[in-house]
Amino acid sequence: MIDGPFARRRQAKKDEKELGTELWRRSHDWFVRSLDRYWHVVREAESAGSVPQEELNGLVNAGNVLTDLVPRVRRLCVEAHQRHPETGLQIPGAYSDVHRILSRAANDLATTAQAAAMFRLGQSSLHSVGRRAEKVVTAVQEAEEAAARRPETGT
Repeated sequence: MIDGPFARRRQAKKDEKELGTELWRRSHDWFVRSLDRYWHVVREAESAGSVPQEELNGLVNAGNVLTDLVPRVRRLCVEAHQRHPETGLQIPGAYSDVHRILSRAANDLATTAQAAAMFRLGQSSLHSVGRRAEKVVTAVQEAEEAAARRPETGT
């Protein structure tokens, strides 16, 4: 469902309040954009009919698992922003490992979308898409563990 202009504006204001406008907002948005790209590839595969239904189901299942990570990534970014509000693009020392791991997760997700596109073109296997998706899940878990080890305050 496509949101109207008022709903998009309300969401943008909520995002700005919870994530700020700089570092943690960018980390969150990069992850979401990578996920959007993954779903775009899946829709292309579905509409082109270039992938058998059973394999398309595998792509959708992987996408559902990746989509379930978005609230976890958002929570990490919101918490980081609350502890270190508006540091511009400077990464707070206490959260540098969290930021690094979230960046890796978003990059791995973009690579998962690329692997799905290669699979759709018949130049890769569904197994490689699954392996890439597993790396994203692992990275988000690592980021949560790293955030849990961080002190409540400080830079």
